[in-house]
Amino acid sequence: MKVNHHLSVVEDTEDGNNTVRDWAMRITDLSKRYNIYTHDRNRLREFFGNRKHHKEHWSIKNLSLDIFQGECLGVIGPNGAGKSTLLRILSGITAPTMGNIEIKGELSPLLDLGVGFHPSFTGRENIRLSCKLLGMNDEQITTATPQILQFAELGDFIDFPVRTYSSGMQLRLGFAIAAHVHNDILLIDEVLAVGDQRFQRKCVAKIESFLHENRTIILVSHDLHAVRSLCDRVLWIDHGEMQMLGPATEIVDRYIQGNQQYNRVLNTPKLSQTPSHPSTQALRFQATTEDPHFQRLFMSQFGERPIEFTPGECNPVDVVEGDEAIMQGTGEIDILSVDILDGEAHPRQRFQTGEDLVFGVHFRTNVPVINPIFGVALFRTDGVYIHGPNSKFDKVLDGRFHGVYTFYIRWSNIPILTGVYEASVAIFDQHHIKPHIWHNRLYRFEVAAPFDDHGIVFMEHDWGLLTHYEPPTTEAPETE
Repeated sequence: MKVNHHLSVVEDTEDGNNTVRDWAMRITDLSKRYNIYTHDRNRLREFFGNRKHHKEHWSIKNLSLDIFQGECLGVIGPNGAGKSTLLRILSGITAPTMGNIEIKGELSPLLDLGVGFHPSFTGRENIRLSCKLLGMNDEQITTATPQILQFAELGDFIDFPVRTYSSGMQLRLGFAIAAHVHNDILLIDEVLAVGDQRFQRKCVAKIESFLHENRTIILVSHDLHAVRSLCDRVLWIDHGEMQMLGPATEIVDRYIQGNQQYNRVLNTPKLSQTPSHPSTQALRFQATTEDPHFQRLFMSQFGERPIEFTPGECNPVDVVEGDEAIMQGTGEIDILSVDILDGEAHPRQRFQTGEDLVFGVHFRTNVPVINPIFGVALFRTDGVYIHGPNSKFDKVLDGRFHGVYTFYIRWSNIPILTGVYEASVAIFDQHHIKPHIWHNRLYRFEVAAPFDDHGIVFMEHDWGLLTHYEPPTTEAPETE
């Protein structure tokens, strides 16, 4: 294996009318093999004999790609796909079995935060020690230390031994140190879950600042929303092999849809050409508010959806990414599609404060279901829970369901202020104990307020002023 470190950065060049982006890292035919022994005795047998007593596991297989200067490359895939192994090879912690890596610039790995801290040293002493190990000189350490202290927000604990820190405090200090080492390429492995929600937002903002500085970032994360928003391109690997490489939004969507469990829930099922129960009924519309205009628009939007009814099996759904549930359900109901609409029933992703927001959920039952509970919950992207109404609380949409339906919920004149938001969609059993199907924060939309304000929602308000005293003025009154 050959690793070349080029300390100079080559400027972008022009090739005809197309600008050629220079690469920061070039990976060619990279592979990593682990030999797995079922028992330690097999190592001795293999050493002294001629037979193989181990199984080969290829954590990375024949991976080749260029990573460009100034881009953020996301790496996604299921647990055990080889993502962390790839970062460890790129950072030099693990040697590859085969392949070449060429690097232009200095690397700064944000992998195992806090590893290398001396437990008896104070946080301040560990800052100096870690910065030295990361290659900083005394002048750079002196300059960076106040910034690290401010970012870590450990207060008086910075002068306590690290052994007295909680694991979260150690991670905060580790990220603060690693984030203030000014190298050209950063390798980041699952560090977006450091600390509380507010500190996580600081970490994301810091990563965004790296991109503004034209630094190259390779980000491994199970947080698909963060990957979508931060990354230019995404590499999807599974069993050590590249599955897809391309624009972030496209690859993340394909990754979600590529999972068979996702396919069963998100995609419209393949129905037989001759449905077992073709519908001959006219569309029936129910609503808690009489609005003939919206009714006509909504029925026009959803009336042509498939009405063929072929009940499937009640296959439970349990899809997770890392420690976070993405979809769960007992399988009595399948969600076929979810649409985000405006007040005119037009599909939208961006809204203004004061507009109508509508969620239309197209679903079918696999068995008869009595009094299911329909719900849609809105969140800010940092996890702040905004509103989560359901049909049980509002005492609506009761009855026996067995067929194909679309329920909707409409928020009129949304008071939400500028931001990016996510929605969960769920259909629970009548006791609100188990989900027939639950999509956890899979649907994203944006809101822009046409005025300046702070917070999450706009609340009607007015102002007043009571003047208690003003000293008499000595100036002459104005004359016309």
